[in-house]
Amino acid sequence: MQKCKQEQGTSLGIYRITFGLLMAFSLLRFLYNGWVEACYLLPKFHFTFQYFHWIKPFDNPVLMYGIIVIAIIAAIFIALGFWYKLSTITFFLIFSYLELIEKSWYLNHYYFVSLIAFLLIFIPANHHLSIQKVSSKNGISSIFRTILKLQISGVYFFAGLAKINSDWIIEAMPLRIWLKAKGDLPIIGDWLTQDWTTYFFSYSGMLYDLFIPFLLWNKHTRPFALFAVLAFHIATSILFPIGLFPLIMIVGSLIFLDDAEWKTILNRFRIDLKSNISNQKKSETSPWIIALFSVHLLIQIALPMRHYFYAENFLWTERHYRFGWNVMLIEKSGYAIFKVKDNDSDKTWTIYPNEYLTDTQEKQMNFQADMIWEFAQFIKTKFHKEDIPNISIYTENWVTFNGRPSQLYLPKTLDLLRISEDEIYDFVLPLR
Repeated sequence: MQKCKQEQGTSLGIYRITFGLLMAFSLLRFLYNGWVEACYLLPKFHFTFQYFHWIKPFDNPVLMYGIIVIAIIAAIFIALGFWYKLSTITFFLIFSYLELIEKSWYLNHYYFVSLIAFLLIFIPANHHLSIQKVSSKNGISSIFRTILKLQISGVYFFAGLAKINSDWIIEAMPLRIWLKAKGDLPIIGDWLTQDWTTYFFSYSGMLYDLFIPFLLWNKHTRPFALFAVLAFHIATSILFPIGLFPLIMIVGSLIFLDDAEWKTILNRFRIDLKSNISNQKKSETSPWIIALFSVHLLIQIALPMRHYFYAENFLWTERHYRFGWNVMLIEKSGYAIFKVKDNDSDKTWTIYPNEYLTDTQEKQMNFQADMIWEFAQFIKTKFHKEDIPNISIYTENWVTFNGRPSQLYLPKTLDLLRISEDEIYDFVLPLR
């Protein structure tokens, strides 16, 4: 056992409560907006993540709704600190399952939620402010709050690092496109159409992401940093349709406040909180926990750095784009049709994706190489069922990127059935 600094657990308890309530609200919102049907039940085909092609939605709508209700209950139990371990495991498994079903709905904050839920399985965040008594002889090691702070810091820092590219710095893209589209907003609309405004948002966003973690860690700059977090995310939520991401990051900033700071804040409201754990001794942390957190951190550093090993514009190819905190970096749209050729008879067919995909699926597939490859596999399966086994599939695919004119994305002569999912990126045509 390794001895670490001991904490009472107020900060962890408050973060657990706010995270659990926010997740319950998020899933209730998912139900209310009808996204269960749109994402899981209506599509004839699902784009799945590499190595997770075996994950499929339930065909029975009752089961799909049922597991989401279970996840909502688990999130509420996390907030209450009731059956904490079981609730965190349940929420992590269900939320990650829902996320892995459909790749076209991928969002950075869905991935972030899965990571936090995974960490909470091993973090005793229920030792304070929970309705269930905790039986333990040990206090709470400071390493548990540290791992959450590092995880949140990584999101910001790597998001800022990714913004150091020519489009963002020199052209203020894609913010130039998005902000000018907000020109009809009252009061600030005219400002948003000005070039100086786009550059201000571009550079301030990059600098915010790069430096806000360091400001949050430092006790002297933390009040300013917390105000900046609040102002920044309120502004982005007003200007851009990015869902609950701003709220998730605002809640995440609360973990940087230590127990003494929370005590000072709560004392102003005459709130006296007692720990839910008795007989606390010097905290001891299992080496297995330290090893697990160390491996987790190494993975979280490696994933956002993968694209640096390829001599290409990864924002264009999108090789290793996901799971790397590449936030608000691209404005892409595209158009794709597929040609199927029977190599035995030379007969050809034209396949239009909108006959098989939802609007969201088609929109995302049109400019993502791995999804184009995966849709070709779906077409292959369809023709094989019709006893047409010896086929080739080609695509005519045009993509526009960060305001550039539309250009061919993949060669028209590329047989998508003769390459692997990993190889598809090697055939993406250079960005002009």
